[in-house]
Amino acid sequence: MSKIYEALEQAQREKKILEQVQAPQVDEAPEAVPVSERAQEADVYSFEMEMEEEMLHVYHSIESLLPNRKKKVLQFIAAGEGEGTSTITREFARIAMVALGQRVLLLDADRHNPTQHFFCNVSPDYCLDDIVQAQENPEKALYQVNGSNLFVSLISRNSNASPNVFDSSNFDLLWGALKERFDLILVDSPPATISSDSFSIFKKADGVVIVVEADKTRWPVVQSVKERIVQHGGRVLGVVLNKRRYYIPEFIYKRL
Repeated sequence: MSKIYEALEQAQREKKILEQVQAPQVDEAPEAVPVSERAQEADVYSFEMEMEEEMLHVYHSIESLLPNRKKKVLQFIAAGEGEGTSTITREFARIAMVALGQRVLLLDADRHNPTQHFFCNVSPDYCLDDIVQAQENPEKALYQVNGSNLFVSLISRNSNASPNVFDSSNFDLLWGALKERFDLILVDSPPATISSDSFSIFKKADGVVIVVEADKTRWPVVQSVKERIVQHGGRVLGVVLNKRRYYIPEFIYKRL
C-alpha cells in the first residue's frame, strides 16, 4: 500500500532524476558507482520505518489526550496549501489500520480539490453529500482500499455544492452510523485560510490536529488558526510538524 503515498513517490522520483544526472556517457569511464536497487529499497524502507515511528507517536499522544474514547473522529487541518495535510492524514490512516488493527474511514472534506481517492486508487461515484440529499444507504459512498480495513469517502464531488452538509439533520443520522461502524474516522480538511468548509466539522470531531510545514508557516498564523478552531467549538489536540529539515545530524536531534 505504500505505493499510494506521495511522500514515497516523491522520494523515488527524486532518486530517478539523480541517477539520470549522474549517469555516464557511453564513451566515458564511469566516475561513480550508480545507486543500486538494493540501496534504493533500503532508503525507502528506512523512510517507511521512520514515518511509522512518528505516526505511532502521534497516535499514542492522542490516546493519552482522549483516554475514554474507544472510537474517535480526528480532523487534520493546515493554515495554507502545500503543508502536507493529506499526506499526514493518509499515513496516519495506514499506520492505524496496519499496525494497530483499526477499522478506518479516511474522509476527504476538500470539495474543491479532493485527492485521497486518487492516491488510494478508487473511483468514487457517490459522495456523502449525495447520500444526505437522497437519504440513501451510506455504503454507496464508502470505498474499500485493496480489500483492507481502510475505506475512503468524499464529502462532495461538486465544488459548487453547499458547504453546509455537516449542518444537516440528515447528516447527523449518517454521522452516527459511520461512528458506529469505524474505530477511527480521519477528516482531511481544506486549508483554514483558503476555505471555511472545515469550521462546521470542528464541533463534530473529538479533536483537531494542526499540520504545520517546518520553516514555512509563521507561528502567529498557526495561533490564529487555533483560535478560530476553538471559537467554532473544536478542541485542538496539538501540532504535527511536517517536512522537518535537519541542519545537524538527525541522531543529535534525538538526544537533545
